Amino acid sequence: MIRGFTFERALSWPFTAPHAATFPFIFGLAYAVAAMAIFAGVGLLSFSSMQEWYTLMQSLENETDDAIVFSALMSGFGMIIPWALLMSVLFWVMWAMFETASQRRYIWGEGFSLRLGADELRIMVVGLLWWLLGMVIVFLPVLLIMGSTFWALFASMANPELVNSPEFANRMAMQVFGIFGLMLLIMPVYVFFATRLSPSFGLTVMSRRIRFLDAWNVSRGRFWPILGAYAILAIGGGIIGQVVTGVAQGLMMPAFMRMANTAETGGDPAAFMFTADFLVPVGIFYFLVLFVQGILQHIVGGPAAFAARHDPAGGVEEAARVDAFV
Repeated sequence: MIRGFTFERALSWPFTAPHAATFPFIFGLAYAVAAMAIFAGVGLLSFSSMQEWYTLMQSLENETDDAIVFSALMSGFGMIIPWALLMSVLFWVMWAMFETASQRRYIWGEGFSLRLGADELRIMVVGLLWWLLGMVIVFLPVLLIMGSTFWALFASMANPELVNSPEFANRMAMQVFGIFGLMLLIMPVYVFFATRLSPSFGLTVMSRRIRFLDAWNVSRGRFWPILGAYAILAIGGGIIGQVVTGVAQGLMMPAFMRMANTAETGGDPAAFMFTADFLVPVGIFYFLVLFVQGILQHIVGGPAAFAARHDPAGGVEEAARVDAFV
């Protein structure tokens, strides 16, 4: 029997949608493999740059000239930033491919498959709009306060007496408390907008066009069911993730102990990092963490996707309900 949107159905949708027995696990495995491939590929391409950066950082250990240190740090950033940008773009594309696959299951009941087509490009745009939303609501206000704090700190460095004064310490403490206070005010605002706009991914896949702001109408009257279901799934998945991470860290610790012993005995820890004794356990650790992260990404998107299926303007389940009586 076809029924409407409820909290219980939204909460259970990741586990009752088609392919529930296989889709999350295949999704998590593919997500981990793809992420590891990006890490490995960019790592191999940037290997020489990373070596130069490591050598440069080592050369600064005993440097006392601030101008030389600053110039070297800027040069080091110049080596790293292009590779960081490349990795960000690759992960953006990868995220869009997996998010679209996830929404196809929730909206259309499709099995797992990865593509790079029009749907994925539209999801990339919606993801960019989400990023801009977070920038405007969260990042920019915090950046302004932190910028004023660091500016006051740097401006005061020329006067050691002022830096060591109680007034300066009190001012810095107030700035820190101000940042925490601002975060307490901002986060509920961000959570509200994020929840109201969360069906935008499912709507975009369902309609095959970008529907970012349309999600506002879809989530009207469904704010608490969507947020509550998301919170339960995220908290439960987070606990499982912590357990898996703890087990994975136990597998990785011997490698770090051997690296520390290498440094204590006069060896090169950087060279040890590129041996199988280090790379294999670290690779297993990240694979397990990414596997759980992929599953969690898919599962927590279920409630919002379920809301998208009940779009008042014409959702999948509304159409199915009409067809049932035709």
